[in-house]
Amino acid sequence: MAIVGASGCGKTTLVKLLLGLLPATEGRITVDGRELSRLGTRHYRERVGAVMQDDKLFAGSVAENIAFGEDGYDLARVEEAARLAAVHDDIVSLPMGYHSLIGDMGTTLSGGQKQRVILARALYRQPRFLFLDEATSHLDVERERRVNDAVRALKITRIIIAHRPETIASADRVLVMHGGRIVQEVRPNAHAPSPEVATA
Repeated sequence: MAIVGASGCGKTTLVKLLLGLLPATEGRITVDGRELSRLGTRHYRERVGAVMQDDKLFAGSVAENIAFGEDGYDLARVEEAARLAAVHDDIVSLPMGYHSLIGDMGTTLSGGQKQRVILARALYRQPRFLFLDEATSHLDVERERRVNDAVRALKITRIIIAHRPETIASADRVLVMHGGRIVQEVRPNAHAPSPEVATA
């Protein structure tokens, strides 16, 4: 599912609510019929992967970043996540491959490479729910298509915030937000109407 709308309409806030990062002040958020507040934060987050606009890489190896510092990480799983995020070829071209240092003191990655490493980090968790907030905004159209196809093939629940038509078209449903509310649902292959049209 894609969520679209003008900047400041509440898309990122909605995702943070769904992730349990912000408390709901009214209404209820349920997962499989159970209130999110009763699921337990740790239990829920073990089932969730997310790529947010302000996510960062930390100083360490590429593999450590993808495994998010997990002790005794599974390198085969790291590589699988990197392939899904279309960043494996970039990584193996680095001087030490998956053991190359990145972050403050390491190899400088492009904006698109950083996004894909962070996406691989989310996929490494093998999540049931995947939240993507402008997660492919730095990718060219072909790489974005590859990433969208790979993630869609996982058949997990995806909630995507996006502006690019290619990303929106990869969703099964498209919801339009305006003023902090969902005001309309449109077809994925249709251009989302402007908020003014949506509320007319």
